[in-house]
Amino acid sequence: MAKQPKASCPVVAVLNMKGGVGKTTISAHVFRHLYSHIRKRVLLVDFDPQFNLTQTVISQANYEKLKAESRTIFSVMESAPASSIFTVTKNPGPPPSLSEVSVKLRHFSNTSPEINLLLVPGDFDIVKYSMIADGSVLSPVKDRFLKFIANCKQERDLICIDCNPSSSFMTLCALEAATHILVPVRPDRYSMLGLKILNNFVQGLPQLIKKPELIVVLNGVKTSGYDASVENALRSDPDFGPQTLANSLYISKVLEASVGYTGFATDKRGQAWRVTPRISLIVNELQQALGL
Repeated sequence: MAKQPKASCPVVAVLNMKGGVGKTTISAHVFRHLYSHIRKRVLLVDFDPQFNLTQTVISQANYEKLKAESRTIFSVMESAPASSIFTVTKNPGPPPSLSEVSVKLRHFSNTSPEINLLLVPGDFDIVKYSMIADGSVLSPVKDRFLKFIANCKQERDLICIDCNPSSSFMTLCALEAATHILVPVRPDRYSMLGLKILNNFVQGLPQLIKKPELIVVLNGVKTSGYDASVENALRSDPDFGPQTLANSLYISKVLEASVGYTGFATDKRGQAWRVTPRISLIVNELQQALGL
């Protein structure tokens, strides 16, 4: 029997031009639950210099060990540390393999070992790309990143890229790699403005021959005393309304980062039930929207 071709791997850039909208919350907790639901090979890529996603799910001690081993996103971008924060490695060569820079976060004991949840940890060192004005210098770095993602698509079933909230070099890299953009939006006018700015930015990028599909998820909805005026405006918008998921993510302390806990909200003992049902509804919609 002829071998069946691999199904296309969605690459989801989690992005909004406004900060504080819950990108890390979505990237960590929703995609971890999505992995549990679909039981396929999922990869998280921490592409924000602040690397909040990594800090959410990996302890400081483990992260320092990974960084010392060059198992972070920086090794995806360059083959060796540059001599200066304002320079990049010349002739960076091919990207590393996924196994060289990733860490396994979860796996199922009763399925194939490759059905796991992997993370490429973040790294503050990539902030230097925002300080280099000459785009031609960064072109090989972008090509190396895009090649890395292309290689990962052959090994994974879903890739999530947690992006920084700006129109930086990293944003351009993520958008060129993405098949979809998942935009977390809080029910306030500033967050809505970030959505509109992002959409205009994407539509105006000539290098994006095929624009990534936009998916909007409302995050940070109050369980009481909620003013739905912004949500109503979003859902009635002719452009963004049809692209907005029907289910929203409510505010919950279980989703907040805490000093005493490192890991996923849906794994919190005795607390996960508070957020898991709502996340499950969003996961069901995402699975359909991504064709998984």
